[in-house]
Formats: sequence, C-alpha cells, structure tokens
Amino acid sequence: MRKLVCSALLLACSGCATVSTPDTATVCVANVQSFANHEAGAGGDFHPNVLFSDVRIGPAAVGYGATGSRGDEITISDGALHLARPDAAGGYRHRVGAAEGEGAYMLQLINVEAWRAPSALPAISSLDTLGAAIGNQVGAAGCSGPAKLVYRIEGRVRRAEWSLDTLPQRGDFVTEGQDVVVAGLFANVEQAKHFVPEGRSIHAHAVFPALGAAGHLKSLELEPGARLQIQAR
Repeated sequence: MRKLVCSALLLACSGCATVSTPDTATVCVANVQSFANHEAGAGGDFHPNVLFSDVRIGPAAVGYGATGSRGDEITISDGALHLARPDAAGGYRHRVGAAEGEGAYMLQLINVEAWRAPSALPAISSLDTLGAAIGNQVGAAGCSGPAKLVYRIEGRVRRAEWSLDTLPQRGDFVTEGQDVVVAGLFANVEQAKHFVPEGRSIHAHAVFPALGAAGHLKSLELEPGARLQIQAR
C-alpha cells in the first residue's frame, strides 16, 4: 500500500506517536475527554461546552464533534484539528486550527501516547465490517471485556460517503479512489456518551489529505492492505 504523505494543509498530521507493545498492563479503557450537554442539545441549545484553548490536543490526538452552534464538523487526526462546513455551491470549506475564542458544543478527545504495531486489513466493504475487524484486534490485544480505544487506519478508499452534520445546513459527499486516514473511537461501553452510532461499535471520521477534506463517515469501502493501528496507551 502506498504510504500517505501529509499535505501542507494538515500541519501537525504526522502520525508520529510511538509504535509499541507496552510492557505494562494492557490498556483497554482509554481516557476520553468528553464535552457535551445532551439535555441542552435536545432542546436546541448548541452553545460551546469547552473552548479549544482550554484543552490540549497532543501530536497524536484523535477526536470528533461539532463546534459551537454546530457550525463546523470537528475531526481530529494525528493531532490536527480539522473544521469543515458546507458551502453554498454544494462543496465544503475546510480549515485546520481554530480561531481565538472558538469552542465545541460536542467534543470527544483522546490524546494517544502510543500505538500497537500495525496490521494489514483485507478489503473492507462497510463500516460494520470495519467495526468487526477492529473489534477482533481489540480482543487480540487482550481487551475481551469493556473497551474504549482509539484506532487509526491508513489506506485507500474505493468509495466513501461522508457528511458534515452542521447547521443551518448539512453536507453529504462521496469520495472515490483517494488515500485516506480513518480515525475514531471503538467503544463497547458508554456508547451513547461518546456518540457512537446505535448498533455499531465505532465512531469513524475520515481525512482525505489530497483533497483537504475531513468529515464523519457514513459508509466506507477500503481497498485491501490498509494498515490498522490500535491505541496502546
């Protein structure tokens, strides 16, 4: 598989966390910094629950969410904060980094210290297939019980449907034949708290380096040979 080269747009997108199999006890439940107010959101109140300046986004951080007023979709991959919203022409506006004073209505943030050694995936035909493959790797890592761990994938999409779940309008897009970094959270506990879609075990976002695009994955087909890494600590 071709190795992804971080584009100039991705600033801190280096994927440079240590790759290791830790000698210490297996980490199965990662520290997820979770900022959200479900009750307020249900009532249409999308004011920020945290300012970006008040959280540390480490060089290998992974995260997702929505900015205040749900104006931008948040994707955090390899420590880069991607903010994206639809434009009036049916496309999207994408930037890396937040302006002073910006915050998140909802943010799930995990600062990864180390990754387990990568494994090659077969062809992936759906997000359900991907979730099962990640679950197998989580189990093989010794986490057969409660688990909340970040994953990271470098590969090439055959086809991906992704969205920007923003207000006052949302955007839905299709991307084919592009290199991709897929990152998100695997969780078999506290799924609602971390906005893992009902019936699934993963929340998945994608970054397309060559396109300068990032968003929430709705469906995914991956070519064989993608490299999967599971959080070690």
